[in-house]
Amino acid sequence: MPAPARREIREFLDTPGQDPRALAALLSDLRRVNFRYGGLRLVLHYLDAFARQIPRRPLRVLDVATGGADIPVAITAWAARRGIAVRVVAVEVNPAVLVRARERTEREGVAVALVRADALRLPFGDDVFDIVNCGLTLHHFAEDDAIGLLREVDRVAGGAFVIHDVVRSWASYAGAWLDTRLFARSSLARHDGPVSVLRAFTVPEMRDLLDRAGLFSARVRRHGGFRAALVRPPADSRP
Repeated sequence: MPAPARREIREFLDTPGQDPRALAALLSDLRRVNFRYGGLRLVLHYLDAFARQIPRRPLRVLDVATGGADIPVAITAWAARRGIAVRVVAVEVNPAVLVRARERTEREGVAVALVRADALRLPFGDDVFDIVNCGLTLHHFAEDDAIGLLREVDRVAGGAFVIHDVVRSWASYAGAWLDTRLFARSSLARHDGPVSVLRAFTVPEMRDLLDRAGLFSARVRRHGGFRAALVRPPADSRP
């Protein structure tokens, strides 16, 4: 079955000036979605695989467009369980969201360096990080900017990266619509969830983005929960 046409519809998450309580509820729903539909498991799966191939310690990890900092919190817990020294940096462009991310990391008592930065212009040198994660972000960009995001992540990732997102399809749209009607606490999420799917890329489109970005060592891998990951493994394991 063909996917719905890709549409450029603004999400509340991208719109400044949201009520702080409404924004907090939206970020809480995003955390629930990441947990329920495999985004968190996906990230930890690749961290396990990559960390075995990257001997440097502390492991330098960057989370791009961190939102409420759920992934950095999970990464620090993962590292503690495995006895791995890790240094986590998280960037977010929206100052109101960054406030929530800082509240979350302080509440959890985890050491995460939070930086306000545009994902298209990361304020770091080349090859600074061992692993770069970027989740549920690619769909927020038009094609040319999505290519720019891929190149920027590739630039700062000296080891590996994983860029994961929802896949656009009628099934994922129906799933997002139903999930947000049944489980979302936030009225903003009831808008943003289905819209995220309509803004997302299909797997063939993701492969085309990688080719147009010149990232020929990266691959698109399908995952459950209507997710896919654009993955570049550590250099020693690349074909």
